[in-house]
Order: sequence, then C-alpha cells, then structure tokens
Amino acid sequence: MNSLSILKLKAYIAAVKYGSLTRAAEALDYTQPSISHMIHSLEEDYGFALLIRSKNGVQPTDNGSQLLPIMEDIVVRYEHLSEAVYAIHGLDVGTVRIGAYASVCVHWMPEVLKLFHEKYPKIAIQLFEGNSREIHEWLDAGSIDFAIGTIQPTDTYPFLPLKDDRMLAILPKDHPLTQLEKIDIHTFEKELCIMPYDDTHKDAQAIFKAARVHPNVTYQIRGDEAIIAMVKRGLGITLLSELLVQDHRDDIECRPISDECVRTIGVASKTEIKSLSPASRTFIPFLQEWIQKN
Repeated sequence: MNSLSILKLKAYIAAVKYGSLTRAAEALDYTQPSISHMIHSLEEDYGFALLIRSKNGVQPTDNGSQLLPIMEDIVVRYEHLSEAVYAIHGLDVGTVRIGAYASVCVHWMPEVLKLFHEKYPKIAIQLFEGNSREIHEWLDAGSIDFAIGTIQPTDTYPFLPLKDDRMLAILPKDHPLTQLEKIDIHTFEKELCIMPYDDTHKDAQAIFKAARVHPNVTYQIRGDEAIIAMVKRGLGITLLSELLVQDHRDDIECRPISDECVRTIGVASKTEIKSLSPASRTFIPFLQEWIQKN
C-alpha cells in the first residue's frame, strides 16, 4: 500500500471522526475539495459508498463503519513501518500520541518534553490531558498510543509501572486534624469531605472501597484545582495524590494515611508495549530515565 492510499484512509477516518469534510480538511491541512476527492476515489476503489453526506455533515455508512477499525489499524501499522524503516537508517522520526493525567501533564511533561525534543527533534509528541475515564476511552478507540496514569485491578491493559505516588489526606491549614502525624482512613467517614467524581479519581475510590470506608461527602467536584481551592477555604478535607498537590503545600496541610496508601503511575497501552511504534518505544525509556533521576 502506497502513501497515497494511506492518505485516502486518513481522509476518511478524519471525516468520520469530525463528522465534517471541512474539519477533516483543516485537521489534515488539505483543502475540502481534496478531502472529498480522496474519499470519493476510495469509494470508487471499493465499489460502494463509505459516507452519508447531508447538510449537517457526514457519517459513515454501514459498510464504512465495518471497515473503519480495519482502516485505523492499517494506518497505525503503516506509521509503525515507516518509523521502523527510518530507525534502520539511523533516523529517529515519528509521532507519539500520549494521554496523561493532569498531575502528570503539569509536573512531569513540561521538562520531559523539552529535554526529549532537544535529543529527538524529529519525533513529534501530541499530549492529551484527561481523567481516568477519558484516557481509557482514548486507549480503546486508538486515539492515543499509550497513557501515563493508573489502572485498577479490573483493567486488562498492559501496564509498565513508573513511580509510586502517595495518597494523602489534604486539610485546611487550621483544621484540628493537623495536630496528628497521620490520619486514619476511617476519619473520612466522620469529617466533611470534598471528593472527586468516581470517573475522575478512581484511585481514591478504590482506596475507600478496599478499606470499606464510606466518606461523608458534602461536595463532589470534578476538577482537581476546584477541590483544592475548597479545602483551602475550610469547606472540608479530601484524599489526593502527593504529585497533584505539590504546588499547593504553602496553602494546605498534607498528612499520610495510617495504612500508607499509594497509587502507581505507569504506562498503559492497548497492546503490549513491545508492539508500540519505534517512536513510542524511544520515548518510554527516556521517561523512565528522567523519573529515576528526579
């Protein structure tokens, strides 16, 4: 399959993804007529329609929906092949699509990406910030190559551990519990708690579930910064990771849990990590080395 055929597949995949030929053209940096022509050519090659076109946009036909995951797999494998060929020639090129938690995006990735770009200027990194639910959806859909986050015991993704991140009780500065060196997990049943939604912080929920603790939830918030801001105002306590709160230590108090709780941050992928693209397999060891040094 030549590069023009791959481009036709990319045009169709983008059209389905965005539901619009115009937005697909913008994403691929082509004109709308060019995208339309490529998809029409693909339909002629296959002998049936792939798109339903209307004034509201486009959507795949039944035949198109059936072929879409195969097309996506072909495009990914072609990109891996191209990267492998470049690697044989001693050239590090390619694109890596990474989904990561907000705490990872804020505290790890800026320096990691800066140093990585200096060493591998021809490898492009696309970084997507998301919560646990979003990242799992991206992995399943093939929208990202791998994720940097955590997984739960019920997850089946291949997982490469990178670092243990302590889960801490987060308290207002003047809270009576600040007199304690450690906080018993059952304290969360008695105190007013500000907790994240289940889909945003599965790690906290898993810890409470394992301890058979039902937090006394007075506020449930989706955003990490909003939770921390409410704790600062004395509206309750919460359970968050050490990495997540490290920039707020001057405004809050943090205490470890009596039975120390950690979440393990690592690389999760849909397929075995050894099957990822050469560019991805260049980035992951680089990230491992940076974490060990820091």
